[in-house]
Amino acid sequence: MSFLKNLSEKVVNTAKVVGDKSQDMVEVSKLKLHITQLEGDIKKLKFNMGELVYNAFATDTEFPAEEVTRIGEEIKAKYAEIEETKVKIQEVQAD
Repeated sequence: MSFLKNLSEKVVNTAKVVGDKSQDMVEVSKLKLHITQLEGDIKKLKFNMGELVYNAFATDTEFPAEEVTRIGEEIKAKYAEIEETKVKIQEVQAD
């Protein structure tokens, strides 16, 4: 009887470990998707910044320093968020 009980406990423990690992994989996938979205946002912001700078050049108007600075700060914040997300991924994978 104890053999069946031990076997049952091992099966339950194994199922729990597999479930935990699956949950970790889902969490890592979500975090990686978030990074991809942030990278897309950064590309758009860089494009917008470039458009502003070029339009000022092409029309011989004043350089839009405040707007470029604002966009630059947004880009910087998104890069910081990417780094934070990478740390979260490492923490999940370390468990």
